[in-house]
Amino acid sequence: MKPPARPSRVVEAGSGTGLLHPVAPVTADSAAPIEIVLGVYLRALRLALGRSLTDAARSGRMSRAALSRLERMDIPLSVRTLRSLLQSYGVEARDVQYLSQHLPPDVPGARHLTALQRRAEGESEPGNLARRGRWDMWVDVAGDEAVARYAAVTWAASESVQYTMSRIPPGFRTPAYQAAITDPGRCLESDEPAEVPFWLAHATRNPFQRQVLLLDDTVLDRPVGTPEVMAEQLRHLLGLMDGRPGYRPVTIRVLPHAAPNDEAFQLAGEVGLLTVYGHWLIAGMNLAPWYEARSGYAHAVRDSLHRAVQQADDGRRSYDLIRQAADRWARKAAP
Repeated sequence: MKPPARPSRVVEAGSGTGLLHPVAPVTADSAAPIEIVLGVYLRALRLALGRSLTDAARSGRMSRAALSRLERMDIPLSVRTLRSLLQSYGVEARDVQYLSQHLPPDVPGARHLTALQRRAEGESEPGNLARRGRWDMWVDVAGDEAVARYAAVTWAASESVQYTMSRIPPGFRTPAYQAAITDPGRCLESDEPAEVPFWLAHATRNPFQRQVLLLDDTVLDRPVGTPEVMAEQLRHLLGLMDGRPGYRPVTIRVLPHAAPNDEAFQLAGEVGLLTVYGHWLIAGMNLAPWYEARSGYAHAVRDSLHRAVQQADDGRRSYDLIRQAADRWARKAAP
């Protein structure tokens, strides 16, 4: 039987914010967060093993086109298909079991909300944070594999909006800052794998990714490592903003800590809004990577991030704030 296609991902009119593209609407039939993550993971595993779509599809008992659409989450992922593909890729039995038990069951109605959840959905209350279906959130607790999947998803995104009020995220760090922030004596929860799984080197990095990094202004003065480390790190951010040779283009903005209070936004101290193959989800790293989509909370955080982009200082002001902070750290480092 041919699996049903996902709903068309036509964007909502007027949902962009200038720096950001409009985002697609999300329905109860849209891909669950775990499905989006597994689509990226399955593609990375296949590429790491040197398997073509045709060869891998044969092992999964599906057509080449179906596997391609599954990796992009254009069609639902069944537990049987997931098990078949993971086993053909040589994934350990315990990991196959772990991922399978967190996937929404492929039976009629299993992905729908319960009556209680439908009442909580509050269609007349779009800001209702209690609106959440059973499969709208996933916390990946598989250690280094989980952290690697988190990295792969952020790389695959066509658009990434990251907010932080604690640390500069991976992909924006200097080696010295990276060493300091991942020091076990300082960091209880690392946002990069201690042991990198073999497949992560083959995870696709979107060459056209649009990146927006929102820094709470307190991050500029929060010490990580020595003053020299901080000065170098902040100057690295300036290089990214300048678009200097060897630096990829990225938009970096400083968000005043005293910006108007936004409850949903304040609940998410380190969070990203990712668009992956047309699907959007929010993601973050606490004790383990977590993902959420479709829920009232996910919509609230998404809208908060869009508002934060508008509230942030403009490019020139943000550049000056980062440069001034770098100079302060450099003076502290001077003998």
